[in-house]
Amino acid sequence: MSHHPPRRPLPLIAVHAETAANAEQRMTELLDAAGASPGEVHTLIAAIRAGAVEGAQGEVIEQDTQAPADTSNQVQEGWLRAVESIASRLAHIADRTVRQARTVAAAPETRSVAPKPEPSSLATPVDQVGEEQVQQVLEAAERIFVSLTGYTGFDRDLSQEILAVVLPCVSAEQQDDYVRQLEAFAEASRERLVQLYRKYGPGGKFADERHCYLTHQPESVVVCERLDSVPTWLNAVWNDELDAELTLERFTKHWRFGLGPS
Repeated sequence: MSHHPPRRPLPLIAVHAETAANAEQRMTELLDAAGASPGEVHTLIAAIRAGAVEGAQGEVIEQDTQAPADTSNQVQEGWLRAVESIASRLAHIADRTVRQARTVAAAPETRSVAPKPEPSSLATPVDQVGEEQVQQVLEAAERIFVSLTGYTGFDRDLSQEILAVVLPCVSAEQQDDYVRQLEAFAEASRERLVQLYRKYGPGGKFADERHCYLTHQPESVVVCERLDSVPTWLNAVWNDELDAELTLERFTKHWRFGLGPS
């Protein structure tokens, strides 16, 4: 019976992720302040990511002639195949990053089906949202969430509590049609939502419900929609009423910066 030596763990880059996320968040804030749309911001960040991957691919390709000296033709051929495989994978990642960003950038054109106020008018805030509206939005969010994840082990009382806080950052003009607006958003953003829950949601590779419970809750669909529409307003109502455990900050990083290549 043959025994294979244990495989050595591959080296991982584990020092730049938080710095990159903070830099992208700061870049997003600056572009938001300059009037850039969420789709445009997402596309610009994706282009920078893709350029970095392309640069790495160029360095990998240079390795095609760097096989260890004095090795057999079989080793030389294996080295070249490995370089080609890695270079091809990096090209795929760069292309996918840009393609997904373009899909997201186009989503705002189709996702909102509710009539909007005239551009010159201000959104009318509401002090609180009635229980009936909370229930209607929650039912829609649950349908969307379960269809994407198959998960039903969420805390419905927590959902009601969070939606009662979040829904007042939907303007009075949009309240009546908000369920339709949410459904249209979910349809247009389906690929991003699938990535979010597959990566951070129930059973996801990076799931951590203790630090970011929103990824396991249906109201997260509403939070995503509000993050794309009125992030500053959402932050204001959240910080005034809900926990101070950085839940929204962590979730925002997942939604804005955590759906690239993995």
